[in-house]
Formats: sequence, structure tokens, C-alpha cells
Amino acid sequence: MEIIIVQTPPFWLKTPPLSLIYLKNYLLSKNIKVTTIDLNFIFFKLLKFTKTQWLNLDREFEKNLFLIAKKNFPFIFENFYKKIKNIEFIGFSILKRNMPFALKLANEIKMLYPTKKIIFGGPQTLFLDLQNKLIDDYFWVIGEGENPLYKILTESNQKIYKFNEIKELDTLPFLNFQPLLPQNYSMSIPLFSSRGCLYNCHFCSEKLLYKKMRYHSPKYVVDLIKHLKNEYSIPNFIFCDSLFNFSREWLENFCLLLLKNNIKINWEAQMRIEKNFPLYLAKLIKKSGCYNVFVGMESGSNKVLSLMDKGFTTEDAINFFKIFKKAGLHFEISLIFGYPNETEKDFMESIEFIVKNKKIIPKIAQANLFVDYFNTQDIANPPKNLKNRLEIFLKTIQSEKIKYTKSYIGNLHYKN
Repeated sequence: MEIIIVQTPPFWLKTPPLSLIYLKNYLLSKNIKVTTIDLNFIFFKLLKFTKTQWLNLDREFEKNLFLIAKKNFPFIFENFYKKIKNIEFIGFSILKRNMPFALKLANEIKMLYPTKKIIFGGPQTLFLDLQNKLIDDYFWVIGEGENPLYKILTESNQKIYKFNEIKELDTLPFLNFQPLLPQNYSMSIPLFSSRGCLYNCHFCSEKLLYKKMRYHSPKYVVDLIKHLKNEYSIPNFIFCDSLFNFSREWLENFCLLLLKNNIKINWEAQMRIEKNFPLYLAKLIKKSGCYNVFVGMESGSNKVLSLMDKGFTTEDAINFFKIFKKAGLHFEISLIFGYPNETEKDFMESIEFIVKNKKIIPKIAQANLFVDYFNTQDIANPPKNLKNRLEIFLKTIQSEKIKYTKSYIGNLHYKN
């Protein structure tokens, strides 16, 4: 039994495609031969586009990339088709942006080898299912992929699998990134300590990707970090969890284990604003090697935060930020403008909140107009005043000399 799993472009470039790594290691533990191919990384290097061109939302670019790649480097495709000739199963991990490339490649595979069994997984399969766009010719995995992929390979009769989740994450084998080595991307290793989220923020699409929140034990994560650090000689780790501070007890034990084992690393994660977050824990997080925390603030208006069901107020946020600042923890926040029923007054409250508290907010990580992932309202052409909100925000933070990540301002909306 053998499968080839492919990451098609365009896709994130900073780290190896983590979904392929988890799937490969799980299947290997079941004695199934797996090959992972990162066409995203290969074609980015060959086509010589800038990172900005590669990562910016651009429908025409995404639509035409398959033909551009094939025209310029036909031998890559020829070699790929030869490689899969005797392989029964081909898997693709898809998101919205790399789906056009993946579907075109799958179509060519089917024309060359009509009996091949092609499997699609990844976040975009969920939205295709919601839109009733799953193609009968293929296998589809909605939700996490380990269990369903194994079932398809060993039973191969059911075409659609939904949310067949691993109950105990500590049963997963330790990660081996071969041949997609982290040092070939950047000097950071991505990993998960948990899957899912305890909360239900109304704007969030990630909440639909899992049915249940599960997490590794602190010991498993620390042992995995130790293994990966020794294996790849890289001390930098990026936690890709939706929520890293789901439990204060877990977080404290994780940090203490790192320190007890004298594991010196640099790590970053995404955390939620909490009421009465203890200073000792913030200091412990810093001491254990955390160099950055991504915080989903989303709005500086209490009314909008309530509409989003964020579960905290601006007052809670200020106190949380002050604790982090006192502990010497660097953090950066994300913001959403134009959320349904946000008025001009609410928007200005957000702006005023950022300006008023600029001395305790180190950086704006991301700011975007609301993206309606669930198609609950028509925002394909948002009103002019909504577009102006992002422009007003940008001019304000520039004039106030507030630090921000330029490439993540308005990066979730297509320009064409």
C-alpha cells in the first residue's frame, strides 16, 4: 500500500506544510508507504515570483498559476506523472487559494490514469461540502485527516468522511519532517499542542474544522520539542493551535517542564484575552522562551466584541495587555472592521482604543474588513464606507507611529 500526498501552490512559505507531515507520520506508523511532495515550494523557487506576489490574494494569479507552471517547467509535471504511475492513491491538501491548481492537476491525472484514486482533504473541503460541490469522482475528507485517510487506503469504499477525529492525541507518533526539512524553509518548526477551540467566536471559520477540543499532555509536547530540536538543530517553534491558553494549568505545566528539562527554545503561539490573567504565569511564559504572542483582540468596541461573542471587554483587554507588558512579553493584536451591525461610532471607538493604548500595545499584527466565510450577508462589494475604514485605520496608525505588519493589512480580501 502506498500513497503520494501533494501540497499545491500558492501556499504559505515559512514552514513545511504541516498537514502533510502529520498525515505522513500517522500512515507510516500504520505500515503504509507515504511520499510527500511540496509543489508549492518547488514552483515558488523555480518561477521567481516575489513572496508578496505569491502570498497576496489574487484570483487571476491563482487561476492561471497551473498553466504558468506547466508552460515554464513541463519537466516537473512529466517527472511527477512518472512518479505516480504505479501509485494507486494521490492525496491533495486544499485551501481556497491552492484549490484551482489542485483541481487542474487532479483532472490531468485522471485523464492520464483514469483508475487512480484521488483524495482531497484540507479546510476547503468543508466549504465545498457546505456548497454541495463535492465531485463524485474523488474521495473527500472533511475535518482532520489521519483516521479517514487510513480508512480510505485500507477499505476504499466510502467516498466522503466527516470529522472522524483522533480521541487521544498523545497516541500520535513524533513528527519526522523528511524530506520537507524545516531548514529549507526558514529556521522555525511548526507543530500543534491541541486541536479545536473551546470558544465560539461568531466570525471564526476555524471552529467548523473540528468537532471537539483535544490536546496533548504537556509532557508529550515537551518531549516532542526535545526530539525535534535534537533532530534538526533548530530552537525556534511556532505553535499553530487556534488557542494555546485553553487551560492555565496546562500552560503552567508546559512552561515548568521546559525549564525543568533545561530545554532552551524560542516559541510563539496564539492566545486569547483572559480576565485576571496572573502575572506569575505571564512571567513564566516569558522565562520558558516565548518571544511573541498573537492575540485576537478584533475590536475596541464593547458592543462589537459582544456581537462577536468574544467573551471579554476592552477593559479586560487592557488589563491583560498590562500584565503581558509587565512580564516583558511581546505580543501583537489582530483587528476586524465592518463586522455586521458595526456603526461608524463603533468603528471610531476601535480607533480611539488603539490610539489611547498605543503605549501598551507593541504591534498590530493584522487588520482586515470582516470576511463572511459563511455567506450570511452579501459583502462581495462592501459599501464604500467599509473600505474607507481600513484606509482610515492605516492612516491613523501611521500618523501615531504605531508598529504594524504591512503585508497583513487588508490581506484577507481579493483586490480583483
